[in-house]
Amino acid sequence: MPANAAPRVEYDVAKDNLTSFAGLPFIARLARFVDLGPALRSRVHVKKRRRGCRDDETLLALILALCTGGGHLSSVDTLAADTAVCRAAGLRAVPGSRRLGEFLTRLSDQALAGLQECARVVARRLTPAIVRHYVATQEYVPVFVDGTGIEVQGHQCEGTARGYNGEKQYWLHSVFVGAAWVSARLNEGATDGQGDWREQLETDVAPLLAADTPVWLRADNAYYCGALAAYCRERGWDYSISVTDSRKKRPVLRIVAAMELADQEWTPLDPERREEAALVFYKPQSWKEEEVYVVVRQQYEGQQKLLEPRYTVILTSRFDLPLPEVVRRHRGKQGQENAQKGPLTELGLHHPPCKSYVANQAFYQCGQIAQLLLEWVQYQLLPEKARQHGLRPLIRDFVQTAGRLTCSGRRLRMLLGRGNLRLSWLMHAADKLEPA
Repeated sequence: MPANAAPRVEYDVAKDNLTSFAGLPFIARLARFVDLGPALRSRVHVKKRRRGCRDDETLLALILALCTGGGHLSSVDTLAADTAVCRAAGLRAVPGSRRLGEFLTRLSDQALAGLQECARVVARRLTPAIVRHYVATQEYVPVFVDGTGIEVQGHQCEGTARGYNGEKQYWLHSVFVGAAWVSARLNEGATDGQGDWREQLETDVAPLLAADTPVWLRADNAYYCGALAAYCRERGWDYSISVTDSRKKRPVLRIVAAMELADQEWTPLDPERREEAALVFYKPQSWKEEEVYVVVRQQYEGQQKLLEPRYTVILTSRFDLPLPEVVRRHRGKQGQENAQKGPLTELGLHHPPCKSYVANQAFYQCGQIAQLLLEWVQYQLLPEKARQHGLRPLIRDFVQTAGRLTCSGRRLRMLLGRGNLRLSWLMHAADKLEPA
């Protein structure tokens, strides 16, 4: 046999209780700590008969299946087949994907509101740890508001409409505190790009943040409006909003041109990118107060000087900070934009799985709860260095890891292979949960 040839391997079925999701019981344990099961049981009522999976068992199974990175209803079938992890996670009953889809279509508006309240229950437990982390590392808590189109496959989904790109879609409006997805609304495709940001901030975000918490809200051009700036001032929050619409930033650039600033009057930002900034005061029409704008000028593309400078305009509430610091804080929203992409790509939420609009709303609400639980694992069970990772390494190296479940003296034990890449994470989480 050649030296590099693969050896012949014989296959058979193991009699041991093996699982490919050995990290999932940690998440199930955290869900139990926040009383997610009782919250679902008291707030979501769909079934009329007491047979099969209860309402809370159905939703909890879907949430844990989404934590494994499966963004389809069939993920519960994969979970149900893994009897070892179901036993370790305390899942006494797991519905089939078909029954799950039928269940989601039967949710009423009241049940959907109850599911949103369950997401708030988890967010309330997670947010204090996030606030402490960001205040200690950045001196402020970043809040990011954004909306994104959700692509729809097929032509029979309810509530869809053609977006700016001509494709049928829903609108997903979200608010993130740090990387935690604290608010999610799947709206119909014809919804305004801003969504109901006031309702989301007032209902889902403001109750999580104490009055003395230093908050910096960041948003894109879609949220450039006087109402949002006024709301942040009322709350005592700092804010910065990108102004990319040429019509909206034109008056600010006219002021810059009229000022005729000399090169030495521009504040240098990044020597490598050769950027400079200036401060401008301007009151947009129909706005209540004069606002502060940071205008960033870029004259070079690498080593090549541009024929015409490029200008970036940022609305901000802080003119007492150095301009490089204001720009740095605002550009930090790019990291939170990646956090929004995380649930869509890493939890498989890019495409809604159901034809029913209500079912898709419930599916994305469960996806939000799954993301919160995964984030809480990082803050509650893993070393601080693990917080720099996104959801993909957490799912791949923590949740989707091999293990063998044993039972001795009515005590369950999950045996982990020494070859696991993040074995230190798993053992650290086990030590954290041991006292409880």
